Amino acid sequence: MQFRAFLAFLATLALLAAGPALAADAPATPPKKPLPPDAPLVTDGPVVVDRADFDGALLRIPEQYRAEVRMGYDRIATLVDGVFVARELALRAKAAGLDKDPAVQKRLQQVQEAFLADLYREKVEKETATGNLDQRARELYLADQSKYVAPEEVHIQQILVSLKGRTVEQARARAQKAYDEAKAGKEDFLAYASLYSDEVKSRGNVPLGDEGWGTSKQLVPPVRDAVAKLSKGAISPPVQSEYGFHVVKLLDRKPARPLTFDEVKPQIVAAERERLRKERVEALIRDVRSSPTATVHTENVDALVIPLDPELMKRAQEAKAK
Repeated sequence: MQFRAFLAFLATLALLAAGPALAADAPATPPKKPLPPDAPLVTDGPVVVDRADFDGALLRIPEQYRAEVRMGYDRIATLVDGVFVARELALRAKAAGLDKDPAVQKRLQQVQEAFLADLYREKVEKETATGNLDQRARELYLADQSKYVAPEEVHIQQILVSLKGRTVEQARARAQKAYDEAKAGKEDFLAYASLYSDEVKSRGNVPLGDEGWGTSKQLVPPVRDAVAKLSKGAISPPVQSEYGFHVVKLLDRKPARPLTFDEVKPQIVAAERERLRKERVEALIRDVRSSPTATVHTENVDALVIPLDPELMKRAQEAKAK
């Protein structure tokens, strides 16, 4: 789920599921002083949800989005409501003795450990992300400048005759007629585009048929090949693609050119930082797994394996096929 969709989902939940204490209108003005950690947000007998609980719930949200979450009362209310409901249900689970099961106790421990492990990985990643990589970026740039090239750009206009409602021969004939008239040059090329083209897209004030500047790689292969052979101002005969028949006019061409270091520096630095981050995390995991004091009791692990049950496998395959 995209994060903005997630925020909308949170707001909807707040309105539908929040208790009376949370469904009230937001205060007209925010508190003048920061709330202390033990400031209550929801209370119900022994159950208390306070400001510290909200801070904990906020850790579920990626750091770069937390400020945005706090800008909406409904979003905050949803997080608080989630903590309140979970705490109430957890209290009932304990009253029912569910927390006494050894497997449940281990799972609770694993949930805590997984959360702390994620926090530690984030700490390692942030530490790796610090530092100036400008010199390293320059070294990488100078080592292989051929990697950093701005591709060729072309400015084209086109007439597109689609196959919708036409046979291939009908579309080809219409495109050929458009080409013949455009080639004769009695009218501007875009006039023929307006007359013959089936393109429906509009880009503001840009007239129909004017594709503007773009890289050659963005064009479908047959059109790209045709444009490569055109000189400035030339018009191609009809070219067939999956979209129909194209008649293309090349207005101008900008050849590929080497990119300067300043142009590519941000992407080189970002790529190198990501490489270092990934390398550091992988080294951390290897270090844990290669501990000289760690012992894997393979015979005990093997004892967990249950014999293959053909009937169970058959049911699993049938369920997968549905």
